[in-house]
Amino acid sequence: MELEDILKGCIRKDQYCQQLLFKRYAELVYTTCRRYDSENYPAKDLMQDTFIKVFDKIDYYDKSKGKFESWISRIAINLALNMIRKQKRSIYELNPNIELTQQMSTDEALHSDLSEEEILTLINNLPPGYKTIFNLFVIDGFSHNDIAKQLQISTSTSKSQLYKARKMLQKRVKDLKKQKYGGF
Repeated sequence: MELEDILKGCIRKDQYCQQLLFKRYAELVYTTCRRYDSENYPAKDLMQDTFIKVFDKIDYYDKSKGKFESWISRIAINLALNMIRKQKRSIYELNPNIELTQQMSTDEALHSDLSEEEILTLINNLPPGYKTIFNLFVIDGFSHNDIAKQLQISTSTSKSQLYKARKMLQKRVKDLKKQKYGGF
C-alpha cells in the first residue's frame, strides 16, 4: 500500500493503516528516540508517545512542506525536547575558559571502524546536555540559534556544550580503540 493511502486511512482512524504506518516507520522513530533516551524518558516510551501524537495529528501533515520521515522524526525530537525542558535540569552550563573558535572534527571522532551500536553507546553515555546538543546539531542538523531557542539557553552555551561533547567523544573513541586493538 502506498504511503498516501496509508495516511488517508490513518486520518480515518483505520487501525490496519495505523499498524502499517507503525511497521513502516517504527525503526526510524526508535532510532531517533534512542538518541534522546534518558533514565526519565526511555526510548520506548518516547517512541510510543511519538506514534500517539502522529496518529492524533496525522491530518496536519503536509507533503508539500517535506517528507513524512522528516515530519515524524521532528515529532519525536520535539517530544524529547519538551521532556528535557519539563525536567528543568540544569544540564547546560557555560565555561568561558573554552576556546569555542577551535573547531574539532566530528568526522575524526566518529568515522572510524567502530560499529553503529558502539558509536550510539558513546553518544548516549555523554552527559545529558552534551548528548542533547550533539544530537541536535550534528545528527539532526539544527543551528546553534535554533538549539538555543528550543532549549531556552544561550547560543554560546549551545556552542560550548557541543565543543565539550566533541572533545569527550574524541577521547572516548580513542580509549575504546585502545581497548579493542591495544593502541594505535
